Amino acid sequence: MLYIEPRLWRSSPEFCAMRSLTMVSLAQHMISLSRSCANASSALAAFYTRNFAEKVPDVKPPLLQLLVSFWQHPCEHVRMAARSLFHCAAPRAIPQPLAAPRKKNLSQEITSPTAKQSTDKELEASSIITWLDAFEDQDWISWINATTQDSMASNIIVAAALVVWYPSIVKDTLASIVVNHLIKLLMSMNDRYSPTAAELLAEGMDQVWKNCLGQEITHFIGDVLFQIECLSGSHGGNPSSVQSVTMRDALIGVLLPSLAMADVEGFLGVVEGQIWGTASDSPVHLVSLKAIIRVVRGSPKLLAPYLEKVVSYILHTMDPTNLVMRKACVATSVIALREIARVVPMVSLNESMTRLAVGDAIGDVSKTTIHVYDMESVTKIRILDASAPPGFPVLLEGASNTKVATAISALSFSPDGEGLVAFSENGLMIRWWSLGSAWWERLSTKSVVPVQCTKLIFVPPWESFSPNSSRLSIMNSILGHDKRSNQEDKTCELSEADHMRLLIHNLDLSYRLQWVGARAVKLTRHGQDLGTFQLS
Repeated sequence: MLYIEPRLWRSSPEFCAMRSLTMVSLAQHMISLSRSCANASSALAAFYTRNFAEKVPDVKPPLLQLLVSFWQHPCEHVRMAARSLFHCAAPRAIPQPLAAPRKKNLSQEITSPTAKQSTDKELEASSIITWLDAFEDQDWISWINATTQDSMASNIIVAAALVVWYPSIVKDTLASIVVNHLIKLLMSMNDRYSPTAAELLAEGMDQVWKNCLGQEITHFIGDVLFQIECLSGSHGGNPSSVQSVTMRDALIGVLLPSLAMADVEGFLGVVEGQIWGTASDSPVHLVSLKAIIRVVRGSPKLLAPYLEKVVSYILHTMDPTNLVMRKACVATSVIALREIARVVPMVSLNESMTRLAVGDAIGDVSKTTIHVYDMESVTKIRILDASAPPGFPVLLEGASNTKVATAISALSFSPDGEGLVAFSENGLMIRWWSLGSAWWERLSTKSVVPVQCTKLIFVPPWESFSPNSSRLSIMNSILGHDKRSNQEDKTCELSEADHMRLLIHNLDLSYRLQWVGARAVKLTRHGQDLGTFQLS
């Protein structure tokens, strides 16, 4: 075919895209049909994706806009071929208005006047916007039965894909310009491009789009939930159409979890508002629970500062006074609670699923608490005091000038469900609350006075606790004698947000408390036994 139409290969990127896509998708389909021709088909696919450009240097790269229009094709082989060809061709097929300029030498950058730089930035942004909004009639759109709006949509998808996957070879301003176009494309419900827009937003949310959106990400979460509600038929839509199903799956399974991970606090604020702002049978409640489960499985550390909020929201969906919502959500809510208790050691369910305890993973060590809930009435029945003992903040004064630190590292109910044990890595302490059945029955649901622990045990440092693997360095690090001034300087340099990010990053979710008999508990970390402690 190369020798039949040599001029087309060398002059028409549209022809290169369509012919390469046809050959690669056909080769992949042949691989799935017959093992006997797998080697030949693989060689054919490799030739059109990689070897072609090397053997024919003057061949035109495939048109990226044409390739992205097949990313949601019903045939899996066509989708895979279109994406493979895009990634192989992208570095040499970037549209000129999007390509990063060649780097100037240092002397040129220093002597360049500020006014000229500002003008260049404006011209650069203008050229990008003009290219994104280009409404000219393209020849290739008639080949795939598309419209001029589809041509504009393909430009947006190409620009967004390059920002996400090839940021070093596109202009720095491209991300901030294309993000709004990408969101508009998502909300337009274009069956060919909107699901792809959802995928690209999810793919680059943490690294790219979150910085561009800033505080607007919270409003975006609300818009996505409203879109899901519309696609589910709550506002007169057709939930059974192929377009609705595909788009809803992209929003629920791909985009919403990434938004929740990008802004956990904002996500929780929005979904809590949905409890009172939408109907009890609205699908957004169930969708929000599924997003929380995805966050727990994907990035559980991000939930650590908000465990109380997360559990409170889940329990709201199980409220026995709201039978409609409870019926729709209770099964998923229980799964969410079990998953949180499995992954996050600061949350514990007793064996009979009648009590739930949530500890402060990160917070003020002088005000650390554990909240205990009754699962039948889904109400908070007690607050347990897990604050640092007298003198503890002074003990750590040398290591940090802030009281916000890791607090509760692991929780576990006793086998009979009438006691609770908690371990705190910060201070190496185990607390035990012996709470008999009569004690639970006498509790007032309105009581907010924190209950002191029955027993406090200090855990001796284990060998690997210190980076230097010596008990002397452990105590030095606790007392702040080891490079005290340097630590204070570093702490002062960190902002509150940076300090919180550092705490979340260093949070250890591997601690577990395992019961040995009725009144002894074993502490483990990464499955390693750190000691067994008697509670009575």
